[in-house]
Amino acid sequence: MCRPDARFFWLFTLTLTALITGRVQSQAPASPQTEPSVELEALVAGLAADSFSTRGRSETRLLAMAIGSEVLAEHIKALLRANPFPPPDLELYLSKQRLLSRLEMREREILMERFLYDASFDGRELTGWEQFRDAAGGGHDARLMFAAAVQDRPGIGRLLAGVSTNATRWAEIETLDRHDIASWSVVLSLASARKLKTADGATLRLVAHLSNPGSGPEALRDHERRVLSRLVSSFLTDAPIDLRDRLVIGLRYDCGQLVESDCRRVLNDPAESPSRIATALLAASKLNFATAEIDAWIANFSADTRISHVWRSMVPPKTTHRTQVRDVALALALHREGIDPRTRGFGALVADPILVFRPYSLGFESESTRQRAHANR
Repeated sequence: MCRPDARFFWLFTLTLTALITGRVQSQAPASPQTEPSVELEALVAGLAADSFSTRGRSETRLLAMAIGSEVLAEHIKALLRANPFPPPDLELYLSKQRLLSRLEMREREILMERFLYDASFDGRELTGWEQFRDAAGGGHDARLMFAAAVQDRPGIGRLLAGVSTNATRWAEIETLDRHDIASWSVVLSLASARKLKTADGATLRLVAHLSNPGSGPEALRDHERRVLSRLVSSFLTDAPIDLRDRLVIGLRYDCGQLVESDCRRVLNDPAESPSRIATALLAASKLNFATAEIDAWIANFSADTRISHVWRSMVPPKTTHRTQVRDVALALALHREGIDPRTRGFGALVADPILVFRPYSLGFESESTRQRAHANR
């Protein structure tokens, strides 16, 4: 029997040990990777390097790392926000501010894309959206409007959410462009959220702009008109303002359901004030209720001699005109028959782009001229 070679045992033992060791190591948990904080800090410091190429490489690398990992992105933004003022290194301070702005802008763009085109995204991450949605609705047209309002203006979201911010420029509605519906939507959303018991100066100024066809917001696009209508309706629902203003503003901004409800409430109550009845008659005719219903209202008030408006001409001869409720009913009856009331004695009549006729202009300077007009019916 031959004795095995000693080298064989040595090689066998070495091989077996290597195999066992390798298997144990493969089953052991991997050692944790080195934290990237050292690399990130070095890259951030490189933003102020003397070499232009080093600064560029540091910024490019930080951007790439932020895009590739949300965790790294938060870490990088934290390092960039640690930027004391006054800065010990102005170059580093400005570079960190610039890169942080780029990262935050990209983050907002991604979030806004999801908000606009991802139906499963409810938008809660967007500050101010829930408050805006309460007044404007949650449809795609409202999302487009909100996106336009907060685009590059994150302070608007905080303003809508009630977070303390400078709201001075949004209070100056006289400076707003009529076609800047995004900004007007913010004003109306804020006005709707105030829930005032009595109208204050800001509310009265807003009402004046909304009721005057020569001022206030004027939408040019269909989705803007729809959102503007909902915002105005939301504002009018709780605003402590006169019903006549509600009717005029509601007509102007296509708040049909609200105007219809107000008209019925006024015209079915003979005890309502004459001026409200006169305005409601004009609004109901413009809104185009059922013909039989409007004719019944006109007939009901055709003998109402209460005075709704008194108007004095400012040009010679300075005459005083008084409008009775029955005068408004007569003018509407003629108009609905295709007859110009001017041809039947309403010489002071003034057209109105919202109510068709100015209520105060449907009166007469004397009882004799009134009687002739009514007799000429």
